[in-house]
Amino acid sequence: MQDSAPCPARRTFMVALAAGTLAPGRLIAATDTLGLSDKTVQVVVPFTPGTTPDLCARLFSPRLAELSGRTFVVENKPGASGIIGLSAVAKAPPDGHTLAFSTNTALTLPLVYSSVPFDVIESFTPVAMLGSTNFALCVHPSLGVSDLAQFIDHVKRNPGTVNYGSPGKGTFHHLCMEMLVAQLGLNMVHVPYKGSAGATTDLLAGHIKAMFQPMHVAVPMQQDKRLVILGASRREQDPTYTAVPPLATVGLPNYDADAWYAVWGPRGMKADQVGRYNTAFNRLLENQEIRATLVKQGVTPRPMSAGALGDLSKAELAKWREVVKAANILPE
Repeated sequence: MQDSAPCPARRTFMVALAAGTLAPGRLIAATDTLGLSDKTVQVVVPFTPGTTPDLCARLFSPRLAELSGRTFVVENKPGASGIIGLSAVAKAPPDGHTLAFSTNTALTLPLVYSSVPFDVIESFTPVAMLGSTNFALCVHPSLGVSDLAQFIDHVKRNPGTVNYGSPGKGTFHHLCMEMLVAQLGLNMVHVPYKGSAGATTDLLAGHIKAMFQPMHVAVPMQQDKRLVILGASRREQDPTYTAVPPLATVGLPNYDADAWYAVWGPRGMKADQVGRYNTAFNRLLENQEIRATLVKQGVTPRPMSAGALGDLSKAELAKWREVVKAANILPE
């Protein structure tokens, strides 16, 4: 999701206490460090600068540096839908000096690509959950529908003619629509793009009729009457966008999809190291400045334990595996 301002592809974060940018304990009243050696910590973002995982990496890395007195380097390693960057992390030593900031779409990569050299459940150590982004089911006004019931009726009366877009095969946007299609028994045509920009442009032009979009991106477009929002992907009511009902409350009781962002390390990280990192991330998520920055980018902070993140990852993988199977999406 490219919804934040582009940042440099590589930046070294040094401890900034001497400069007075952040006094010790201002964010976290902690006497412990992260238990790191003198080695630089490599923070890998498997996507391009300006994406939400990149924003998160550049938001948290300087704070982690302040806590540990170590150097954190954020490095973008995009390519192959995140496979290149995640592969590098999977091969790294599990000593706490390599972290991946990625999305839950990492879980589904082996389901849609045949050459993925890792499995997120088996090849990585869950470290911390950062937050999640609610998505909106959007349609172009020319479709002539204003709610989910009308949309369902229109698609069923016109099987195989209503198209929808996504930034590419296996993306969260794609799988969200396939979940909807499967639950409703609809017949729609998927039009994959190479990124969000082209898909959004064609949606606004009416060349494609429907698409899931991040809520904070979609709502201003609806306010400008360029799109119509039919419902939100997350089961719980979004506290920021209370006028948008969850799809689960307007005809899809079993629908629940959340795009989330988390931190993983290589498999085999020591429990003590994971615990130190997890505590640091969870406390940072309590900081009002950090929370405000995340919310501005459409991310709801979601602190949780590393164990809970591992359990959530397994549940998510099982859910999306069923969606991929129902959609007959074959690895390529």
